[in-house]
Amino acid sequence: MDVVAELVREIKKCKITELEKVSNLIRELQVFRDTPDDSTDPDLIFFGLATGLEKISEYRIFELRNDVRLNELSTKIKKIQGREGLDDDEYFIRGDPDSPKDYQSLIIEFEHRIDEIRIDILSEFGEDELAELFLNSRVQYIKRYYNGWRVLDKDDPDKLKDIDQNEKEELEELGLEKL
Repeated sequence: MDVVAELVREIKKCKITELEKVSNLIRELQVFRDTPDDSTDPDLIFFGLATGLEKISEYRIFELRNDVRLNELSTKIKKIQGREGLDDDEYFIRGDPDSPKDYQSLIIEFEHRIDEIRIDILSEFGEDELAELFLNSRVQYIKRYYNGWRVLDKDDPDKLKDIDQNEKEELEELGLEKL
């Protein structure tokens, strides 16, 4: 497990612009996942793969900015923010009943498109199980992700508290209950 944990730590340290390095680390982690070894926690591998693939997604979505639909939605969202007198760094909180309905609708569509891109990247890397969970059982995906993170940082009580808090906030943000 030490080698797997080191791979996962290395993935966590990578910047989103280090695509080749992240891709190589993901492939190494996939080899460990595909090699039967009862000493390696599958949730740790899940966390490592999900973290690496999230970095690749973040790069493609927010750095490349080459998705036509996301760009269209972003432009429409910015127009509404301007119309409502918000600065560039201001936004409405998702689900705020006082925010414009057209804004909320565009945010939902924007987030849906981001999810589609993430699922495409998961599939591109052959991670059909992750894609399936992400798409059809988000609570299970989140639980496995955070369980793997807990395995990685199991010896640090402060990090474990942060992990618990992050998981709670992510579930609340998505309107999901922790099961």
